[in-house]
Amino acid sequence: MKKSVLTNIVLLLLIIGLYWFINQKPAEIENHRLSTLHAEQVSTINIQRHNRDDIELNKQGEYWFITQPIQASANTTRVNLILDLLSSRSHSQLKLDSTSSLQQFDLDPAQITLLINNQRFEFGNIEPLSKNRYIRYNNLVHLISDTVAPLLNSNAASFINNRLFAEELSITKLSLPDIVNENIQLSALSISLEEGHWQSSDATLSADQLTTLVTVWQHAYAMQVFPLTADKIEEEMGQNITVEFDNRTTAKLLLQFNNRSMSLIDPDKNLKYQFPLSTTQQFFPVQDNVH
Repeated sequence: MKKSVLTNIVLLLLIIGLYWFINQKPAEIENHRLSTLHAEQVSTINIQRHNRDDIELNKQGEYWFITQPIQASANTTRVNLILDLLSSRSHSQLKLDSTSSLQQFDLDPAQITLLINNQRFEFGNIEPLSKNRYIRYNNLVHLISDTVAPLLNSNAASFINNRLFAEELSITKLSLPDIVNENIQLSALSISLEEGHWQSSDATLSADQLTTLVTVWQHAYAMQVFPLTADKIEEEMGQNITVEFDNRTTAKLLLQFNNRSMSLIDPDKNLKYQFPLSTTQQFFPVQDNVH
């Protein structure tokens, strides 16, 4: 066989081998994922902790909700952090058999179990040298870089969406009460959207001021959110705020102040939204004269 023909055959084989390697690379990367399940396929999350209430989250349409032990809209950022576990890289694996001891990994029993759809992840202890965590999944003990366990140890309230109003709702009317204290002076104020422009019961407020004020309420994001029982809400005292939306629904809130914070209670959601006191004047326009 001529040398040139042999050289061409070798080159052809190299090209075929390179082509195969390039096209196999994505599959190789996929095999290193902890799970083949992808975040967009997930509809249920259940967090089980030893001697504590389970936390259950369910996806409805595009949004996540806490369904146990409380009912509330869920914080999407926190949900996504949990779902990042699926794409975590498994640095090493140990196959379990009848002689394997789960106690050495603190997996007998596991202090935290996470169910994502029908897939079960049990969280063990930290490997002292690498600081990675042992996780039992599909009868293997995996060693992964873990950022999820601290989040799973949080209480149910920490998963509540901190946003005061749902993103899909747009304010069309805002009614604020009389307020006179050391932080704010406000006579009762009504702001409504009329033919695409904001109108106010206070003629001294400019169009820019009204737009800014409504925007603050529209995108209000609480520092903390607390669930309240119906009995507790009945005991709460405060001033009434009414907010109307473009879908013709209405939110009736209860406004409270203390020396550290401003709170808004939504009785329909059984939730109390807490804001730093320093942000109060963003929610209420300063007026020269209070009647």
